[in-house]
Amino acid sequence: MSDREGYRMAAATPTLEAIAARLAGGFIHRLTPLLGTPARLICPSDGAEQAIVVAMTRAAAVQAIPAEVIDLRPAPAERLDAVTARLDGWQSEAADSGDHVVQSLLILLGFDAFGDDTQDGPTYPFRSKFQFDRKFLWLFVGRDASRMRFLFDSYRRPLYRAAGDITPDDWQPNECKEPVV
Repeated sequence: MSDREGYRMAAATPTLEAIAARLAGGFIHRLTPLLGTPARLICPSDGAEQAIVVAMTRAAAVQAIPAEVIDLRPAPAERLDAVTARLDGWQSEAADSGDHVVQSLLILLGFDAFGDDTQDGPTYPFRSKFQFDRKFLWLFVGRDASRMRFLFDSYRRPLYRAAGDITPDDWQPNECKEPVV
């Protein structure tokens, strides 16, 4: 390959920041407070994860949506329990009262820590609450594609299809993408 072809290919390959900005623009937009649904994302590297955090929090700020980044990795079960303790049912009390509530973005890093049979407990009791939650917009981020598939793609798991996969093709692992059963 010539230098010219190499430069052209490099220019055609989107940067992590560009991919993250595109994802953030699709996930956070002017209708997000009305139509926001939980999503999951597999980041292939530290750089991709950092780009996602920056892009998502920036997009949220533009829409006046508060954002919180929670790294679950140091103590996954305890940190997730602290997050789920904030849930008060399918709809928050403030939303039920008729007051206008600004939905907050929760970015949960390291969610793939729960992607095996030993971690059933902390993740599953809150499915029905976070899927219909009007207080928080959930973004589950992990690095290990097989663990994230274990959690969200297996019809035998309680989180089956609980969050839409927004992982771009550029970041999809080369391994099999079939559902885990």
